[in-house]
Amino acid sequence: MRLRNGEGRYGALAQLFHWSTVALVIALLAIAAYMTDLPLGPEKIQIYNLHKSLGVIVLALTLLRLVWRWISPPPPLPAGMADWEHRAAQASHLLLYLLLFAQPLTGIVHSWSANFPVVIFGTLTLPNLTGPNPGLKEILEETHHLMGWALCGLFLIHAGAALRHHFQLKDDVLRRMLP
Repeated sequence: MRLRNGEGRYGALAQLFHWSTVALVIALLAIAAYMTDLPLGPEKIQIYNLHKSLGVIVLALTLLRLVWRWISPPPPLPAGMADWEHRAAQASHLLLYLLLFAQPLTGIVHSWSANFPVVIFGTLTLPNLTGPNPGLKEILEETHHLMGWALCGLFLIHAGAALRHHFQLKDDVLRRMLP
């Protein structure tokens, strides 16, 4: 098992970052769908804190992924791919990374502006850098919600493209990210 990315496949660390992020994003979307309709009480606060903690982990993983991508560049896309497919792959990866940064950041700043602490797994409280700000809270609440849907849609497009490569085009695009 190779740690670094090679010419034809992703290394173990890139795969770990990728699949951990996938699992966390799925968990975050499921938790978000569940938590919004809970009545105010201890369970809702506990679930929101779990959501925030996992979001901070996604933010940290995304930073680590980008550092690793710089240290160990990804394998090139298959040579036979059309130019539009290369551009679409680059654009979707860029958008995924932007959303994986922006989504947790808007959630964190939304919490601060709503005057709720961001406590990571009940142990580490992030310092509130904004303080209460009702106007900012309203903007970020809607932004966080819309970006969640955008991330979900882009996630489905990304997975669909990988499955298309595997089943229809029969190339190694999906296999190179599998352990």
